[in-house]
Amino acid sequence: MSKKFVMKIAGLLLVVLLGAGAVFGLDLFKGLPSVQELENPKPELASLVYSEDGKLLHKFFLKNRTFVPLRSISRWAPAALIATEDVTFYQHWGVDLRRLAIALGENIIKGRTRWQGASTITQQLAKNLFLTQERTLSRKAKELVTAVQLERTYTKNEILALYLNTVYFGSGAYGIESAAQTYFGKPASQLTIPESATLIATLKNPTAYDPSKDPSSSLARRNLIIGLMEKAGFITHAQAVRAKATPLVLHYTPVTQQGLAPYFTEYIRQTIKSSSMLEGVNVYRDGLTIQTTLDSRMQQYAQQAIGEQAAALQAQFDRSWRCPESLKIQFIKESARYKEMVNEEGVPANTALARLKADSAWLNNLLHQKTRVQMALIALDPSNGHVKAWVGGTNFGPDDYRYQFDHVWQAKRQPGSAFKPFVYAAAIDQGIPANYRILDQPLALKSGNGGVWVARNAEGGSGGMTTLRDALAHSLNQVTVRLAYEFLSPSEIISYARRMGITSPMQPNLSIALGTSEVSPLELARAYTTFANNGAWCDVLPVTKVLDKHGRVIAEHQPSSHLGLDPATNYVMVTMLKDVIDRGTGIAARTRYGLDMEVAGKTGTTQSQRDAWFAGFTPKLVAVVWAGFDDERIHFTSMEYGQGARAALPAWANFMKKCYSDPSLKLEKTYFPMPDNVIAVPIAGSSTEPSDVLNRNVSVEYFTPKGYARYQAGDFNRAPQPVNSGAVGNPDSTGAQQPPVPTAPTAPTAPASTDSTGSRARR
Repeated sequence: MSKKFVMKIAGLLLVVLLGAGAVFGLDLFKGLPSVQELENPKPELASLVYSEDGKLLHKFFLKNRTFVPLRSISRWAPAALIATEDVTFYQHWGVDLRRLAIALGENIIKGRTRWQGASTITQQLAKNLFLTQERTLSRKAKELVTAVQLERTYTKNEILALYLNTVYFGSGAYGIESAAQTYFGKPASQLTIPESATLIATLKNPTAYDPSKDPSSSLARRNLIIGLMEKAGFITHAQAVRAKATPLVLHYTPVTQQGLAPYFTEYIRQTIKSSSMLEGVNVYRDGLTIQTTLDSRMQQYAQQAIGEQAAALQAQFDRSWRCPESLKIQFIKESARYKEMVNEEGVPANTALARLKADSAWLNNLLHQKTRVQMALIALDPSNGHVKAWVGGTNFGPDDYRYQFDHVWQAKRQPGSAFKPFVYAAAIDQGIPANYRILDQPLALKSGNGGVWVARNAEGGSGGMTTLRDALAHSLNQVTVRLAYEFLSPSEIISYARRMGITSPMQPNLSIALGTSEVSPLELARAYTTFANNGAWCDVLPVTKVLDKHGRVIAEHQPSSHLGLDPATNYVMVTMLKDVIDRGTGIAARTRYGLDMEVAGKTGTTQSQRDAWFAGFTPKLVAVVWAGFDDERIHFTSMEYGQGARAALPAWANFMKKCYSDPSLKLEKTYFPMPDNVIAVPIAGSSTEPSDVLNRNVSVEYFTPKGYARYQAGDFNRAPQPVNSGAVGNPDSTGAQQPPVPTAPTAPTAPASTDSTGSRARR
């Protein structure tokens, strides 16, 4: 290899490295705060979030915060902060190089893709005031540069004051002054050593160490911080002993100004910066006006419906559930308190477990938190994707909702039988008539590892030849699996679900027909708008306009629709889903809750009643309700109240009834439009034969042109050749009673649908 060639290669590498460095440098400096921002970090104007009907939903700013100078803050608060977060605070210039090097090595050794550790108080302030919360190398570099700039702009005491005045202490309290008033009913200047340590304890996890919600964990963390204050020399040993012995006494005044739709407005906060037109805009400072599509009246009805149903489900669950000892031990070992005792305090694992099991107050609180029923409701206008109501959980009190999990879009759970309409839509679209008959008997199929999978109906019953219409109305698993096995492939089912707006990963095995692949309520609601909107679904549209402080439009969003189903296929599916309400598993919507408008939908229940769903729609409104628990090891104890028709449908029906009973909403009771090419045929009784004009026992069957041609040809009851003659992977499905479910690589991770088919589900 010649020297000239080596020099060329070296030059090329140098150019590449310089180019990469330039790109990284441009990206780095692009997101840095300006000198003016550094010198004036206080928020300027709050951003206002409005509902579609003109109601103020929320204000975005550094919430519930009163600035006070450092001289008006008890000296014990900054001492507790420094001892806990940054013991060399007064020695470094914004970055602790020793801690940074150790953290860098640890991140490299452990192969982390997200940066962890080593942030000084100044770095944390830089991140909180000017940067995002993502843990990337790029963001970390910006944090380091900004921290150095802050140190050049402010004194150490000014940095402490800025930090303590802006950080979040839980329960809606931002800043040390608001936190002191919220928890102790006193100004920050009067905080004692134990009170200061209690507040600093919340910074690690504002939910887990909130003294108003988990006093045991808060007290333990407080005492740990007091020990660190002694170790750092801020207090004497005698002071530490007295402080640790001081009981935790609160004068708690909760902050309740979280707005009408806290989960929705938090979703707006997290997603609004995704618009390229809002590059460089600060939602907390720039006085934006955010116009949303939410309707405040529908939102109130949604919260009422979810609140009432969640309370009823919680009462039924609490009466019947007993925590197994093995699960109780798992909960303890997974708790923040147990990990802190073992990892930070050096307590032996068995000793920590025994202590926490003996702490009945702490343990009861832990089990209480684990067993709270959670529900979600999302309502969309099917014509344009507008969000009309959004309830992400069951907590509407003064809780620190910013740290709550939003089940509307962040939770992905198995939809169970609520997924079946996508299977039937694929069959109808391929020309199989809705009155095609399939045998309602178990089908034994070979799994991927040589085992046998048998999908059964939820209540174990079977029947004879059953039409697709009846099978969907009564949610028969055996017919659904036979339909998928004989006519469809898993890839075809996935293709139709994708066409209708499902974007989550789906496992390509036969159990997908029973809803084993996880989706979010928001995703399922978006897909169901296909049925309500003549075969076209719309992207979810939560915000229509964003205006700056001068009233100028800086971002505008229009509806975006996509054709998911042929309109004729879609209408046949709508008639089948109407039967679910009129005579199937969703009949309680009419008989018990009195809905009298044109409505269709589908129940969904997963194995062992882990998840309960109802997805329903009218021509004007689509709504999906989910009920379950955050920890999937906990589930409803009985089908008597834990199935979709009992757990989710009541909230959906009450919401719909309230909306349609409110004349100010102007929701007309219209009909689903029937396309011109749909063929309606009078059918005699329960047969599949056309009826003569004198027959009194007549029903109407609807056909697509392709389905009617097959019906006329008379071949719709011939035994088809299965398209799925091979293995089924690992379809971990409802009612699989023998043998045990295989564990092939294609297996879903949790069980599938268990919708009932007998009278119990139909009530």
